[in-house]
Amino acid sequence: MEDLNKEIAEDEGFDLKNINSVSEETAQKAAKMMETYLGQDPDTQEALEFLCLAEGAEVTHYEVLSSVTKEVKSRKFGNKVRGILKEEQNHLETCTKLAKQNISKE
Repeated sequence: MEDLNKEIAEDEGFDLKNINSVSEETAQKAAKMMETYLGQDPDTQEALEFLCLAEGAEVTHYEVLSSVTKEVKSRKFGNKVRGILKEEQNHLETCTKLAKQNISKE
């Protein structure tokens, strides 16, 4: 799967080094946000709600990226992004369901 992504990126002229650099920076920022939001001893509900926030951000990211794929010649790229978007939407739905179930148990 990773080879397919590399092949698509190269075919489209994307700078893989830059993509990896931005991805690493984003991961570091997300980790810092998580520490700030959750603190030292988060309860389950706080953790679930943070996970919902993170998944919502992923859905937004892939929805925007999906609109960009219309300008990309590779059908594989568009299909890949739409597939990931569907997965992220499912993750968000699951997180929201778990957070609602957890709050009703408290």
